[in-house]
Amino acid sequence: MTGRWEGLEVLARGANRLCARDPVNPAHCLKFELAPAERTRAGLRARLWRWLGRRFPSHGDNGVELRAWRRLQRRHGDALEGRFAACHAIVETRWGPALRCDCVLLADGTPAPSLYRVMFGEPVSSCGVPSLCAAVDDIERFLVERGIPLFDLNAGNFVVVPTGDGVRLVCVDAKSTVSGKELIPISRWIPWLRRRKVRRRAARLRQRIAAA
Repeated sequence: MTGRWEGLEVLARGANRLCARDPVNPAHCLKFELAPAERTRAGLRARLWRWLGRRFPSHGDNGVELRAWRRLQRRHGDALEGRFAACHAIVETRWGPALRCDCVLLADGTPAPSLYRVMFGEPVSSCGVPSLCAAVDDIERFLVERGIPLFDLNAGNFVVVPTGDGVRLVCVDAKSTVSGKELIPISRWIPWLRRRKVRRRAARLRQRIAAA
């Protein structure tokens, strides 16, 4: 890739960040916050959050995700293994500051594909609508049982890892456990509201998988 990201193996690019393989340690990935001109258009609320993140890095996407991971790790420890990709630190690189995270790998050492890529054409062994929906069922149960307020259940926030009899979803973006669209996050504080919201978002993701 040329330009600012020359020398990086880019794995994914979203509205606000770019994720690349760590050239020093391929078992890690680096998440970079995009410059304002590189980001997609957004509504007023999102623009305000972006403005805040530029001036106060702890409120940027990388700072929020690192804080979310640390909170999850304190509360759930080893139970997160195989469910969430670990975050390590915000580091300086020649491409700018980046959040270093574990890169979820397949058995052959290649990065696991996102659920979005699988839904829209990338072949993965033992992967079809029933197995993907079963994987959503599994992550939904885990979130509900553990009381984890992961509400941003979109296909770009999970990668797909084949297992012996199907596939497993691993979350690679936990920001929504501490940050969301609610001005007053009562759905994080009240257990039955939290469960209902997780189940509603999981049902929506299953519908999108079936439609795709």
